[in-house]
Amino acid sequence: MIDEPSKALDGSGDSVTAVSTGVRGRQGSIEERRRVVAESLQVGNPGNRAVNLPDQADPRHDCQIELKVEDIRVYEHNPRRNNNAKFEEIKESIRSTGIRNPLTVTRRPGDKHFIVEAGGNTRLLALQQLWTETRDHRFAIVKAIFRPWKSEVHVLTAHLIENEQRGEMTFWDKANGVAVLKAKLEEEKGRALSLRQLEEELKAIGFSVNTATLAHYLYATTRLRTLGEAVPLLSGLDVKTIQPRLNLMKRYAQMRGGTGEALLYGSIFEPVFRHHADHYREHQSFNALELCQACEDALAKHLGERGAQLHMVLDALAQSPQASLEALLATVASARSEARPPGTQATDHVPDNASDVSSANSATQIADRRKAPRASVDRRKSPRAGVQSLKPAHPPDPAMVDRLKASVGRIAQLASIDSYLQFWDSAPFGYYMELPPTPLSGDGQQHYEQRVWWLLALVSGQFHESVRVLLPDTSHWRQLCSTELGSDKGLQRLIEKHFPAVATRDADFFDWLLDGQDEVVTMFWEIATLVRSLRSVTPHPIATSEQSYTSEGNG
Repeated sequence: MIDEPSKALDGSGDSVTAVSTGVRGRQGSIEERRRVVAESLQVGNPGNRAVNLPDQADPRHDCQIELKVEDIRVYEHNPRRNNNAKFEEIKESIRSTGIRNPLTVTRRPGDKHFIVEAGGNTRLLALQQLWTETRDHRFAIVKAIFRPWKSEVHVLTAHLIENEQRGEMTFWDKANGVAVLKAKLEEEKGRALSLRQLEEELKAIGFSVNTATLAHYLYATTRLRTLGEAVPLLSGLDVKTIQPRLNLMKRYAQMRGGTGEALLYGSIFEPVFRHHADHYREHQSFNALELCQACEDALAKHLGERGAQLHMVLDALAQSPQASLEALLATVASARSEARPPGTQATDHVPDNASDVSSANSATQIADRRKAPRASVDRRKSPRAGVQSLKPAHPPDPAMVDRLKASVGRIAQLASIDSYLQFWDSAPFGYYMELPPTPLSGDGQQHYEQRVWWLLALVSGQFHESVRVLLPDTSHWRQLCSTELGSDKGLQRLIEKHFPAVATRDADFFDWLLDGQDEVVTMFWEIATLVRSLRSVTPHPIATSEQSYTSEGNG
């Protein structure tokens, strides 16, 4: 058994050959492997196909992340253009305590930088300034809430809502934001949006604005850009004043000779806008009524008419929107003829502006006052016992009444109570105020509305029985007064039940009534001056009963 292997090793050539061949095979295999490995090391790296992708994939859900402050940018379409007045205060707060509320960020597909998603632009700018100034690592990294990208419309809407809630936007900023948002919505939808459709789209994404306000925003950004960019004080009330008057001028210009809207604004109104913008830069003051008057003067010059003539025609057009050009001119001619003192003849002179008309009317009134006998008190009882009325010596001046009605219409529109205003020629001053569907409260915007409602209602004389009986049978005001009042003593109870909240005559009320910067107040004093002139020259059937409503503390 022991000799067998020795024999095989010593004498068997076949066995030795097999062993040698196996060793050489293994050696050849190793060399081949080395060669293959060496060749593989000479293969270059694969091409980079991800150069346009962000460094990291964005999360698919809301989450908190840490970012370099330099990797975040403010939202470039942020609707708020004016600088935050509290910027330095916010900056010092961040310096001492850091950012308490984390920023909310997002990232457009394909971008490397992040943007502020909803508010926080001021905080980001303050943080970036602190990092640049101090190089303190406390300001280098910021914790933020990341939200996946949705759309440009979503981000712009989020900024509009955030700024609106903070009350940090001017009218012009909001108007521009809405205009941009409308354009982006139309781009997404692939079609133009009407005001009603725009209102519905905005409501669906959480930003509610009524069609009337939308109309003012879009008008301002389309036609008043020269003013909006230069006059930060431009307000919604200014636009409510400007738009209707300029629309009247546009209609009249088209009636006169087909002047197009583009030419009207570009060649006639735009120079006026630039002049008032320059005036604001120099004096920091702006008056919408003065702007309207300047536009009237420019249009009158373009049409070759007298300014006073155009003013009266526009007032007539406001009262009769469907009237023809011939009817308007006839109305104005009749009003001017009736306004002349008795015994005078027509002249070719036409006053150059509204102030000349006022002076001419005043001269006419003084002459009439000197010639006319004092109005006699008619002692005959009116339908209400204890009420005396004044018999007019002669009819009121139609031109002045028209001016009064136009001013009342404008102030009601400015205060958003024009839906309660009713024009009625039988009323002493051509109008009365109907009741709102529900009593106005004394809070917020309604507090402002109820003050103006009461002022206009008191001026109209409608609290007097001698005036109420002149109103139409369909008037809700007259119906309530007729059915629920046993006498004027019951008027206070009726007010508490149906009328707008009573305007209290307190210090706040008189401070407001003497505010020279409030256009509604300014216009009210103009109305009061007109009414005084009318009543001094042509007494009206306003009752003088002690039973009229005059409760202490109310007005």
